[in-house]
Amino acid sequence: MRVWKGMKAGGVKRFLPLLAAAVLLLALALVYSSPHAQAQETGETTTVAASEQQVPGKADFESLVEECKAYEKKYGIMPEGTPYDRVVGPKALVIRIEGTIDNAMKDYLEQSIRRAESENAVLIVELNTPGGFVDAATEMVVTISKARVPVVGYVVEKWAESAGTMILMSTHIAAMQPGTIIGSVQPIAYDPTTGSYQPVLDSKIINPIVKTLCEHGATRGRNPEALVRFVLYNDNYGAEEALEKGVIDLIAQDRGELLRLLDGKVVRLPIGETVLIDTNGSYEVLEPDLRIRVLHSLSDPMLSGILLSIGALALLFSIASGNLPGIALGGFLLVLGLVGSGFSPNTAALILIVGGSILVFIELYTPGFGIIGGTGIAMLVFGVILLPIRGEGFAVSESYTETLLYTTYALGITMGGLTAFVVYKVVKARRAPQALWKLKGAVGEAVDDIPEGGTGFVLVEGEYWKAKAVTPVARGDKIVVVDKEGPYLVVKKAEEDAEKKGTLKR
Repeated sequence: MRVWKGMKAGGVKRFLPLLAAAVLLLALALVYSSPHAQAQETGETTTVAASEQQVPGKADFESLVEECKAYEKKYGIMPEGTPYDRVVGPKALVIRIEGTIDNAMKDYLEQSIRRAESENAVLIVELNTPGGFVDAATEMVVTISKARVPVVGYVVEKWAESAGTMILMSTHIAAMQPGTIIGSVQPIAYDPTTGSYQPVLDSKIINPIVKTLCEHGATRGRNPEALVRFVLYNDNYGAEEALEKGVIDLIAQDRGELLRLLDGKVVRLPIGETVLIDTNGSYEVLEPDLRIRVLHSLSDPMLSGILLSIGALALLFSIASGNLPGIALGGFLLVLGLVGSGFSPNTAALILIVGGSILVFIELYTPGFGIIGGTGIAMLVFGVILLPIRGEGFAVSESYTETLLYTTYALGITMGGLTAFVVYKVVKARRAPQALWKLKGAVGEAVDDIPEGGTGFVLVEGEYWKAKAVTPVARGDKIVVVDKEGPYLVVKKAEEDAEKKGTLKR
C-alpha cells in the first residue's frame, strides 16, 4: 500500500505545477472575459493606446449636439391640462441605490419596477453613487423606459456621477436635493492589476454612450448640449445649475417635498400611455433582499480583488501541495471573487451548489477534515442565496420562495453546527493523551515461550502484540504489561506480582 501511494504521489506531483498554473490562468481569463469586469465606472475597460485617443474638436462636439437635438421631447412631464389615460397612485415606493452601479443594483431596480407596476404606484429611485459599470447602467436605462409607471430619479446626500447621471437622465422625472452634484459621464479604461485608469475618447465607445443619453434623455426634454458635454467634457452641475441647464425637472429638500411637487403632474411614458400622478404623501421604502445585498457587497472592487487574490493563491499552493481542504476553500473564495468581478451569478450559483454537494459528500466519508464539510455547507448556502428564484421565468410564489430560503438556512445552520461539533470532538481526541498507555498494568496471556530478554507474541485485550519479557514466560502463562518500548510491549509473569503483593501484605 505504501509503495502504491508513493508511486501515485510521485506521478501526480510532476504535473501539479502545470495544473496549478492552468487553473490560475483559467481564473484570470474568466475575470477579464466577464462583461461586468470590462466596464468600470461607466466605461468599457478597453485597451486603447494613448496615441489613438483624440480629444474631440469643436466640429465633433457640434455634430453630436446636432444629432442629439434631433430627438424631440416626447416623454416626461407634460403641460397642465394634457389628457391622460389613467391615474397612478396614491402610493409611492422608494428604493435607494448607493455605491457602485452593478448587476445587483440592476436586479434591485427591475424587482422594484415590477412591484410598483403590480401596485400601480410611483417609483422613486434615490441615487447616491459615484458611478459604476456601463453595461449595468445601460440595462437599467432600458428597464426604466419599459416601465408602465412613472419612475422618478432623485439625487440625495452627495452625488449621482457617471453611471448615476445616465440613470437620472433616463427617468421620467429627474430631481435633485440641494447640495448634490451630477455629471462626469466620460468612460475610463481601468487596469485592475495596477489600479490606474485613463479617459477613453474612442468614438466606438463614446458615441453609444452619447446616443443612449440622447435617446433616453433628450426625449424627456433634457438639454442636448448639456448631455453631450457630460460625456465629452465631464461637466458637473449642482442642483440649481442643473435646473437652469434644463437637465432636471425639480429640486426638493426631502421626500415629503418631492411627493408634494409630484402630485398632479401628468407624465407621458415611452410605452405610449399618459398618466396622472396622484399621491397623498404616503410612501413605502423597499429594502433589497438578501441576494441583492450579497451580490452588491461582492461587487465592491476592494472585496472582490481580495477574494480573487486569496482564492487564486490558496488554490495554487493547495494544488501544488495536494491539500484537499485548501483546494476547497480556495475554489470557494475564487468563485465569490469572480461573481464580484462580473461573472454570471446564475452560473456561479450552480457551481457553488454542485461543488458544495460534492464537498459535503466527501466529508461524510473522510471524518476529521472539518474544513471540507464547512466549506461545502457555506457553498450550498451561498449558492441558494445567489439563485435568481425571484426573477422572471420562475413560476414560484413568494411564500414558496421564503419557505425554500428558510429551509436552506436551517439546513445550513444544522449541518454547520453538526460539523463544528465533529471538529470539536476530533480536535479534543487528538489533544488527549494516547490511549495506548492505558495498556500498562493490563493482564494478558503468552502465546509463545519467551525467555528473559527475549521476544514473542502475547494476547492482551483481544489483540496480538509482540512483546519483550523481563522474566521467563511460558506459553499459556498469565502476563502483566509493565511498559512499552516502540512496537514492543514489556511484560512479566503475573504470578510474580501476586507473590510480591502477598509478601507486602505479610
